[in-house]
Amino acid sequence: MYTKNPTRHTTLINGHLYYNRRVPPHAQAAFGTQVRIRIKNHEEAGHLTRRINDIWAEENIVLEADLEALLSAATTKHATLTSIAAEYVHVRGIQENPTISSALILAQLSGDMAIERYARQDARNFVQNLLERGLRTTSIRRRLNCLSAVFNYAYAEYDVMARNPFMRVLIAKEGTDRVRRLPFQRDALLPLYEACIATDKPLRWSVPILGETGCRIAEVIGLRRQDVASDASCINVVAHSARSLKTRGSERDIPLVGYAQKAMKRLLERGDDYYLFPEYLRDGTILATHAGNTLNKWLKKASDGKTAHCFRHTFRDRLRAEECPLELLDALGGWSNVQGSGRRYGEGFSLEQKRKWLEKIAVQSQSAPFTKV
Repeated sequence: MYTKNPTRHTTLINGHLYYNRRVPPHAQAAFGTQVRIRIKNHEEAGHLTRRINDIWAEENIVLEADLEALLSAATTKHATLTSIAAEYVHVRGIQENPTISSALILAQLSGDMAIERYARQDARNFVQNLLERGLRTTSIRRRLNCLSAVFNYAYAEYDVMARNPFMRVLIAKEGTDRVRRLPFQRDALLPLYEACIATDKPLRWSVPILGETGCRIAEVIGLRRQDVASDASCINVVAHSARSLKTRGSERDIPLVGYAQKAMKRLLERGDDYYLFPEYLRDGTILATHAGNTLNKWLKKASDGKTAHCFRHTFRDRLRAEECPLELLDALGGWSNVQGSGRRYGEGFSLEQKRKWLEKIAVQSQSAPFTKV
């Protein structure tokens, strides 16, 4: 009755393959007298045979069996690298890049294959190709980490027994080409904010918001009107169909003070579009990278080579200077922290608590002291 032959219990009827097997007496209460279910191929028959053998090896079988569920559980899924990467991003609820772009590069170099077919040499070729393209080693490491996470996910979810080829990959001279992001000087922020508010270009109005909230550019460019308080006093950073977030911890409420609130009011007054930056919406997706490239091109000229991400470094430094509690600092910027499980207890910090610290670092006009608007 027990067999390891994957074709022994299969039969072809009208061009369709069926798994057909008599049930031993001790299992008939749960399975009936005959097991019969349509299958796709002999591989499924082999998986189902092994699963049924394990169940029937028990002396007392009383639970009624669901053959469809049993087949689904017994069947190993198969998928290519790019489809697994897309599944991983969806399941994790994270932004697509650089995970998707890294998977596409690997697929172009080695082929879009089943996950278990990739080897260490594919990882070496991937690194060498990116080095030849001129990418910095820090960027290559980030992409390797993304691919390693995809492979770990696939091995767990697709029952693949293999060594992750993207773990602990060496990169020649790693870190020696690192370029340190320099923060903005505090006295440089005021004239920059004033210049942005004075222009008629909505994208530049995002600069005071980026500077005074520490948000990532995608978090601001992807804002919907419903994510902003009617008086522009705060924003709610959440994932939606057109823009995901970098991490789950990125979801947060942030008060707007000073120039950030002033800039947000201009954005709210420019029209009644669903998104605050509708010009960067294409096919239901916010093109934050396009917006970032455009803004950085101008910022580099206006601020001696600095980019929008430098505001995020500056924001953290400004809060450090005021001795802001580390847990609150992380909550404001949507940073991950390693303070243990206790930080997840309770409801977190209130908007007023956050506003108190943002007002301490708010850039003030030289003509008048800062007042809450």
